[in-house]
Amino acid sequence: MMFEKGKRERRNSEEDRIFNRMLLWLAGAVAVELLFLLLQQAYVVMRWGGAVSKALLTFFEIFTIAGAVVAVGCAVWGVFSARNGKRILLPAAVGCASAGLWVVSLLCRFFFDDGVRLLMMLPAAAAVLILIFFLYQRPFFYNAILTGGGLLAIWLQGRYYMDHPTFVTACFAGGLVLLAAAAGLAFALRKNDGRLGGLRVLPPESSYLMTWLTCAVTAAAMAAALALGPAMGHYLLYVLVGWLFAQAVFFTVKMM
Repeated sequence: MMFEKGKRERRNSEEDRIFNRMLLWLAGAVAVELLFLLLQQAYVVMRWGGAVSKALLTFFEIFTIAGAVVAVGCAVWGVFSARNGKRILLPAAVGCASAGLWVVSLLCRFFFDDGVRLLMMLPAAAAVLILIFFLYQRPFFYNAILTGGGLLAIWLQGRYYMDHPTFVTACFAGGLVLLAAAAGLAFALRKNDGRLGGLRVLPPESSYLMTWLTCAVTAAAMAAALALGPAMGHYLLYVLVGWLFAQAVFFTVKMM
């Protein structure tokens, strides 16, 4: 009885710790949303004058190039660290931060007020991903990111392709490259029992079939959207939403 009681207390303590971490991440998403609101006031509304807005535009123009360079450099750094058996936490963190700020710079520079409005939608999407990360198995979290990227690309095509065809096409090309890289990464993780260098990415017992299927379904939907055009590509959003729901059912059943 004492053993069972101690085991139950440890489990409850672990659940409380995970719940508190989830709340902290959700609070972070709220903080980012507030920062985007502040950005809208400074950059679009120009509440603090045109000089502040112009300075932000200059930064965005510089970081649309510098951010990509830093992100690629961190990716190379992470690959060499992984090959040498070193931890890749630092290059991954710096690379993700640079890539995130690079996306912010691109949207604000080329889409102005529409870009800021799009940014203000991202924390809500991040909150959903946070819930998936803490409530479901980790493979579902990564698959949701891949599927969400496809949804975003097709939505951008339907909304902005007529005004920004080059930018939207570049997003599709980059998304397809990332999907191919994600599929290759899944093979590497399977070979190394879920590890990338010294970093545990997935649990040892993870199945990678759903990840490969997600890459294939998302890439096929994006390629079809490019071929069919914005008018017909809009319907492919429902395909990806249905696939995301199917994964939610699949991973929920696995948890039972």
